[in-house]
Amino acid sequence: MSAGDAVGNSSGEDIVMDLDGVSNLLVLAPTMSSAARRSYYEGLLPERPSALEVLAVEYRRSPDQWLDEWQQYVGDRPRQCTIVSTDETTRSAAAASGGSVTYGPNTAACVENPSDLTGLGITVSEYLSKHGGSNTVVTFDSLTALLQYVELQRAFRFLHVLTNRVKTAESVAHFHMDPAAHDAREVATLSSLFDAVAEFEDGEWSLRRR
Repeated sequence: MSAGDAVGNSSGEDIVMDLDGVSNLLVLAPTMSSAARRSYYEGLLPERPSALEVLAVEYRRSPDQWLDEWQQYVGDRPRQCTIVSTDETTRSAAAASGGSVTYGPNTAACVENPSDLTGLGITVSEYLSKHGGSNTVVTFDSLTALLQYVELQRAFRFLHVLTNRVKTAESVAHFHMDPAAHDAREVATLSSLFDAVAEFEDGEWSLRRR
């Protein structure tokens, strides 16, 4: 299959097989669609998600909200998770506690300025240096929210470095984006950074590989 060829509409189970060899995946789906969220957890995550080590970069939700959604769709927490959140509630809690917020075996860190891509990049790189490997998944939710704080070219440069770091660590990363919130140029520009793009339309995923 040549770069850019599309894999036809598939069930989630089929797409798991198609994602073999994909380090960095762009997930295009409506942010508020519960059907898309459920299908993502059931079909696009690696097998046995409760055995994963997860680094979640959250621009939309607090650590509690992220954990609640994971448990809703997966049933169990990941074997280990670190949640890096930029939402206002988490920033306030981190400031009050003088640093990170701890949730039992899970740690929630905070990036105080959502536009601080240098600090965020260092945090992700340090995590991958210690925990990278085939059992590690980075989830970035979402690029749509990120682009509310930084302009497109700055986000592109940041993501170019980050996707290469994920690949070097032999890990997997899923970057979420709501295509309805962006024009075609923005989607096409960022899509070029990823090994594959999964898009949710009419209740099914379609997959395009580079």
